[in-house]
Amino acid sequence: MKNQAKNLICGGAVLTLLVWTVHTILKEQSPGQLAAALLSADWRILLLGLPLMALSLLCEAKSTHSILRALGCPQPLRRCAYYSCVGYFFSTITPSASGGQPAQIVAMTRDGTPAAVGALDMLLVTIGGYNTAAMGWAIYALCTAGNFTEHLGGQVGLLLGVGLAVFVLLDVGMFLFLFLPGPARSLLYGCIALAAKVWPGWDRAGLEAKADAQIAEYRRGADLIRRAPILLVKVLALSTLQLGCTYAMPYVVYRAFGLSGYTLGQAVALQALCSIAVVYLPLPGSAGAAENVFLRSFLLIFGAELVAPAMILSRTLSCYLVLIATALILVLGRIMRKRADKVGQPAPAKKPAVQKTGAARIAPRLGGQP
Repeated sequence: MKNQAKNLICGGAVLTLLVWTVHTILKEQSPGQLAAALLSADWRILLLGLPLMALSLLCEAKSTHSILRALGCPQPLRRCAYYSCVGYFFSTITPSASGGQPAQIVAMTRDGTPAAVGALDMLLVTIGGYNTAAMGWAIYALCTAGNFTEHLGGQVGLLLGVGLAVFVLLDVGMFLFLFLPGPARSLLYGCIALAAKVWPGWDRAGLEAKADAQIAEYRRGADLIRRAPILLVKVLALSTLQLGCTYAMPYVVYRAFGLSGYTLGQAVALQALCSIAVVYLPLPGSAGAAENVFLRSFLLIFGAELVAPAMILSRTLSCYLVLIATALILVLGRIMRKRADKVGQPAPAKKPAVQKTGAARIAPRLGGQP
């Protein structure tokens, strides 16, 4: 019942935001004007967005490929690319991108990778790579696009502040758990004790056991980083490139409309701020919120007439088309997995021939056992 209520609330919020987005778009433009603007874009330039998003997925795949090799559980790069597609699909359709990592771990375990190794890989890719790279892009954006922040508005500014705070807490927490496990354990136990006082029904012992298991995973991650310090640098560089490919999508659309005056760096910086503002909202794929934030933030760059078509094209290239492509890859992967399992099943053993006597041969007729 709780899950159903949560899904209903989440679905209602997404639907409300999408309706508001459509209302905002149609308030400024008629459907005919919107269609004309969309058709005016140079589709040859828009097609550049497809290899950019493919490269984005491959960057994460290469990170996983390197980490699994370092952990002694190597997988082919094509399988790691499949894990990236799994993660993207389930992250997009679940609130706060919460379903991507568990789904990737399940996919890895089906290929023989221990769940603990998969969890450690996700820890390093997500916290050590993605979150740290996003913070780096945010710092770059705040340093180079300060004038843009003045045009974001109070609501977007509030979301940006909350998003930055979440990223900072996650990064600080990660390094604390990796390299200072003792103080981290004391801090975590203190939080659990406080929560148990506020909600007496909570299983304090169970939560502490889960905390210890999580700290053990971080300790394994710290050991791996000490053995191969270049690995974390490599993962961080790949994550930076991965996000850069995604953040560049509005500039592709900008050039497709034949516009000029703003640089790639400025468009990337603004998109980085927009992404941080909505990435941890409890909405599947940040649906509704991402569109509204884009409309407010990129108004200065695209102008009132093109900002809505630009939002539609940018979200289509960076989210909706990739979602469809990864869904098809998952379906294909499931079919191939079933076929492989079917082929790999041993043939049923034949029953050994039994030399029957005359009495045995007539026993079934008499109702006896052969």
